[in-house]
Amino acid sequence: MLRFNGVQVFALPIGPQLTTFEWEKYYTQLPPDEQIRILHYQHWQDRQRALMGSIISRWAIQQLTATQDVQIVRNELGRPYAVGNVSWRGDFNLSHSGDWLVIAVTANGHVGIDVEEINPVTKDVMHYALTNNEITSIEDIVEPLRLKKFYELWTLKEALYKTALCPHPSPHLIDTTDGQIVHNISTQLFYLDERHPVSICWDQASHINLTVLHRHQLL
Repeated sequence: MLRFNGVQVFALPIGPQLTTFEWEKYYTQLPPDEQIRILHYQHWQDRQRALMGSIISRWAIQQLTATQDVQIVRNELGRPYAVGNVSWRGDFNLSHSGDWLVIAVTANGHVGIDVEEINPVTKDVMHYALTNNEITSIEDIVEPLRLKKFYELWTLKEALYKTALCPHPSPHLIDTTDGQIVHNISTQLFYLDERHPVSICWDQASHINLTVLHRHQLL
């Protein structure tokens, strides 16, 4: 039995380095294969993001779908999905950047979410990430608003790609100015703070609820 409808989004500040007590409490909740995957990261920041991403994924699915034994596997592209709950026909998707980690969970259909931290980019990066049509759409915008618009477009492209509904093999090939790309896909943009835009894309008509968490709520 589902405990929600629409799209539920949880946002979690990464925060300072976990204490040994916090790490053990989270880490021991995970299956051995996930523990091994997390320890492959060399830097504590990357290990902590991977750990908290795994924890919030399981926590959110448990909270929203009444699934106690959450089983998460990955497809050939590394995208995680949950198995073992035949009554839940939805999806979840995770993203992290800078100070934030976000997860979107749908009651039905597909979802993609992306958060990015706004940092300077070169013209080469901008021209690689965006199509010619998208470059044209922002070329008359003055800085720093052009950089902000770049990240709004990039998070949208990433979120569209992560729904697994687009035929393109990479986000940089998606043209968001083409109405056919987003046909029957709903999109929404919001900011967690002035440096972290978030885009969400989903394919079932529904509303979005946003909840900001503290990591102690996941213990």
